[in-house]
Amino acid sequence: MVNTASFPVWSHSTTTRWCHRIGIAALLLYMFTWVLSLDVSRSLEPLLMLTYLIALLVQPQRLQSFRDPLWLLFGLWLALQLITLPPAMAMFPDYAEDQIKSMRGLSKVFLILPIAWLMAGSTRIALWTLSALIVGMMVGSMLTGESPATLAHYIEAGTRPTLGFKNWQHAGVCAGVILIAQACFGWRFFIQTDDWSPWQRWLTRALFVLVAFWALTAWAITMTRSAWLGIGVVSLVALAGLLVLLAKGHLNSATAKKRIAWALTLSVLAILLMGLLFGSQVVSRILVEHNVLLEILDGDLSNVPPSSIGFRIHAWHYALQLIAEQPWFGWGPKSHIPLLLQSTNPVESTTLGAISARHNLTHFHSSYFTVLVANGITGFTVFLATVVTIGVSAYRSWRRGDMPSDVMIFLSLFFIFWAIVNLFESYMAYRTGVYVIGAVGGMAYTYSMRRRLGHHIQWQNQH
Repeated sequence: MVNTASFPVWSHSTTTRWCHRIGIAALLLYMFTWVLSLDVSRSLEPLLMLTYLIALLVQPQRLQSFRDPLWLLFGLWLALQLITLPPAMAMFPDYAEDQIKSMRGLSKVFLILPIAWLMAGSTRIALWTLSALIVGMMVGSMLTGESPATLAHYIEAGTRPTLGFKNWQHAGVCAGVILIAQACFGWRFFIQTDDWSPWQRWLTRALFVLVAFWALTAWAITMTRSAWLGIGVVSLVALAGLLVLLAKGHLNSATAKKRIAWALTLSVLAILLMGLLFGSQVVSRILVEHNVLLEILDGDLSNVPPSSIGFRIHAWHYALQLIAEQPWFGWGPKSHIPLLLQSTNPVESTTLGAISARHNLTHFHSSYFTVLVANGITGFTVFLATVVTIGVSAYRSWRRGDMPSDVMIFLSLFFIFWAIVNLFESYMAYRTGVYVIGAVGGMAYTYSMRRRLGHHIQWQNQH
């Protein structure tokens, strides 16, 4: 366990120290088990929040501890629900209970608060948490996903496996997150394991390679185009950043050049391997809907077929109509189901509602439209303010030297990837978003929280 003596807020009292220790154990188990057993993982959420609240309440200057920008935004978000939920529950009484559940799910983005506190501004704890999430996803996938025989059959037939996740899209996006994390922290991992005993070093490195192989394979075989696009854009951004640093002379050391050579070599080998194994399937998946794109560009949406891309276009067009009707506070967190089912927007010879019912397509396939329809411009603004608050805090932490550069690089590339994939699917509204945002958002915010809470303790000691 990390020694918290150097963290004034986390070692203020025996109660605080025990809250931190219990909370870290719960956090690691929470991240590790969500694919293996969602019920077990969710049962730990109250404990995470409880340890955080108790620790804050036993501190001097406890009111200062709650003057966190995210607490203010959380309060605004809950106040907004008091405006949105009552009319939504009255309009769709059959979905009244689901409105509450969905609101609770969207509110879990603010689990960043206890998670950031438990990370204690420690890169070590933050990386433990991210590692628990990553290894847990792979282990959970291997134990709860398709059997090896079924998986081999799926790959041969071009069928998309779920790998134990909600669906193949969620699996592909989680694999993309893992690839970004391993690319950013791989060198740190190999350096830190150099001093370990031979068997520990090779065992952990073998696990690292196994996770990378699983993630690369999952990213390819789930055939999630948004995950492919996200990784493609992230790779181009990373390459552009690398070229800028080289041009400015920041990477002239032998160690830096060695890292770059290894990274480029492994990337090229991975691309070649994926091309050999899945090249034809990837090309087919990319080109399969080119006719749909032509219909969209033609401008008459009624002729756009309800394919994967086509349905999204119809759903987003309908979402814009709904937003125009209820722009400020939205229709309610779960109202997307009855709204889509009752849509009479024409789709070829039928309606959007009929297609939604026939294929059980009852959400808007975009986190942005999901929040805008659910809670209007006001709710979307609160979420956007939350993202900006965390992003600005992370940047300032890095500029002050509190956050290592590899963590900042990971956070930046993750944000680009996450922004892209959430345009095409509502990951934020499902458990995938809860856990990924919790781990990564906590990492982004923990350094700022440590400095803020540490400042309150220093002020108390001086007065």
